[in-house]
Amino acid sequence: MTSQDEIHHHHHQQHKNIQYTKSTFAILLAAFSSLAGWFFGYDQGVTGGIIVMSSFKNDFCIGVYANASVCGLPVAALPANYRRFIVLFTLLYYFGCFIGAILISSFVAEKYGRRAIIFTSEVLFSIGTSIVIFLPGGSKKIMILILIGRIIEGTGVGCSSFSCPLYASEIAPTNLRGMLSGFMQMTVVAGLFAANVVNFLIQNHKWGWRLSNGIILIAPITIMIGIFFCPETPRWLFKNKSRESAEKSLQRIRQTENVTAELDAIANAIEEEGNQRSITELFTTKKMLQRLGIGMVVQILAQTTGIDVVFTFGGIIYESVLGKGIVSLLILSGANMLSTIPALFLFDRLGRRKLLIVGAVGMVVGHFVTATLFATGCDVIKTSINDTIVNEQIISCLSSSGISMLVFTVIFS
Repeated sequence: MTSQDEIHHHHHQQHKNIQYTKSTFAILLAAFSSLAGWFFGYDQGVTGGIIVMSSFKNDFCIGVYANASVCGLPVAALPANYRRFIVLFTLLYYFGCFIGAILISSFVAEKYGRRAIIFTSEVLFSIGTSIVIFLPGGSKKIMILILIGRIIEGTGVGCSSFSCPLYASEIAPTNLRGMLSGFMQMTVVAGLFAANVVNFLIQNHKWGWRLSNGIILIAPITIMIGIFFCPETPRWLFKNKSRESAEKSLQRIRQTENVTAELDAIANAIEEEGNQRSITELFTTKKMLQRLGIGMVVQILAQTTGIDVVFTFGGIIYESVLGKGIVSLLILSGANMLSTIPALFLFDRLGRRKLLIVGAVGMVVGHFVTATLFATGCDVIKTSINDTIVNEQIISCLSSSGISMLVFTVIFS
């Protein structure tokens, strides 16, 4: 019998021998689908800025939990229930992301197609965002509805983070797959940067936080309309419809009639998947278990590095350290976006492993130096307000330490 390694080598050779003539349309499709990453990044970036805006406090703190003077205090001195609302405002969004990515995406994508799950993600996100921005503030009952909107919003983002890279990878030529799949990350960091630009420009507007969130809706509405003009992926069509429908889709994507070799490669890959015994093979075969472990651990560690904390609560952090929360987030997101651009072109040249190592080293250095600077150049002064009813922690940092912390957080991000 032919070994698994020989089969993989054979399929690799098949893809290697395919001559790709025109990739323009595939690139445009990948770029369009990855617009979903824009609202993923934008929503994450906008949250870090809006929770320090006066308009947000006017709606959810003043008159609800305390008066204007108390709601204007540093974060540690804010009413406990309001701080709990801020945490839930962020936490429930990520809970929604989990639901979308785990419970909804794979089912819809496999049964109804890649375009269907992309459309579903846009609908969910638009509904959730509309609930959040159009409901009035000033009421605890309405705030509960806003938190439900955050869950729905997050569910849409979770679906899009699954579906868009999948769509891009399945329509991409093999020689461009790394770059096109990376479009999603590029739009995520572009969204982060755009959010912080908007936050900076309208931070003092009376509807500041609502306007910042409302701009997000441009991307999902555009995708909801545009996805009907995009072809389904040949791989899904071959597996769920017919070879003929997959061939027509592939001809449209590649802008050529001669797609037999690539279609045969897709057929062989699907046949190989069908010959696999069961999902238990992932956990019982040593080589497969090793690959599964590496894939899962890398993803888990990437999410637990603290990057989400930096962009979600960076406004609060650097408001305390430098007194410039929104400006600091703008700098961080700008650096994050610019550093992603060269990575897109290095995916398929240097390889994923080398880029991962270089990035990990930079993150370790950035984290370590930032933590050291905070420990040596900042003091946490505990005082009391209103006869010890509220405890206040004042962060006092040397100007040079605060700026250096921001520089090394840039290196980290």
